[in-house]
Amino acid sequence: MSFENLNIIGERINPGFKSSLKLIEEQDIAGIQQLAIKQADNGATCINLNVGIDVLKDQGFMKDVIRGVQEVVSVPLSFDFPNLEVQKVFLNCYDQDKANGELPLVNSISELRMDMLDLYDIRPFKMILMASERSENGVQSPNKTSDEVLETSLRLVDKIRESQPSVTLSDLFVDVSVSPIGADMEGLVKMAIEAIRKIGSHSELKGIHMSVGLSNISVMLPNLALDGSNLKLGLESAFLTETVPYGLDTILATPGRKYQMLDEDDFVLKGFREAINVGGFESLMEIQKLYIEM
Repeated sequence: MSFENLNIIGERINPGFKSSLKLIEEQDIAGIQQLAIKQADNGATCINLNVGIDVLKDQGFMKDVIRGVQEVVSVPLSFDFPNLEVQKVFLNCYDQDKANGELPLVNSISELRMDMLDLYDIRPFKMILMASERSENGVQSPNKTSDEVLETSLRLVDKIRESQPSVTLSDLFVDVSVSPIGADMEGLVKMAIEAIRKIGSHSELKGIHMSVGLSNISVMLPNLALDGSNLKLGLESAFLTETVPYGLDTILATPGRKYQMLDEDDFVLKGFREAINVGGFESLMEIQKLYIEM
């Protein structure tokens, strides 16, 4: 069974993908436009743009990408660069009429970057909130427990709504962050699952969106599982199986992948659950059992 009402922010316009890096390096606007069209046609509800660190020196290409993409797709855009000046360019360049009136999405705001709220003076926007890091009493640190993720989410929402009273919970996307499970000895994937369940059941956060960069979970792993299934897709689907029923509704991912709610006896789902339950080095061993004969 596929996941209904799952929003997909198209991730492919990003130098982290080799084919996209080539388009960006060659400043191939036509090629980037085709990539945007493909993602929209495959169901992306938003297109994420990341054109690399050169935007810190030259915003001309960035403006060309934004305008070029908006010429060929009508879904809203997300700009993925945690820098105030760069995001100013994005918001000034964004044409809301070409996105069927939809607000742009700023990726991302955290307790370490609250100055990003100043961008609201340019135009209203939706926000991805990074709940994986916090700042308390001047001390900045990563969150290590699901309770810390929940507490950070609550603080962020309070600060945002105090600064911008017109912002609603439906304008906000809490990104709990998901780590590569093939290298996770700290229980970070389990933490993300628990955090999603806690945020989804919290009365003060009813109506907020939750998101993750889903493809992160399967990096560094082979394509095939021992049972012949697609291991990467299976692990991504396993994470969704454990979280969508509890409120995860948005993923930064590749549109067109056939994510499925997995059956209880699914080979990859069982291995995924075992891995997140045992923790530590044993967790890595459980993941390896999915693709290596032991």
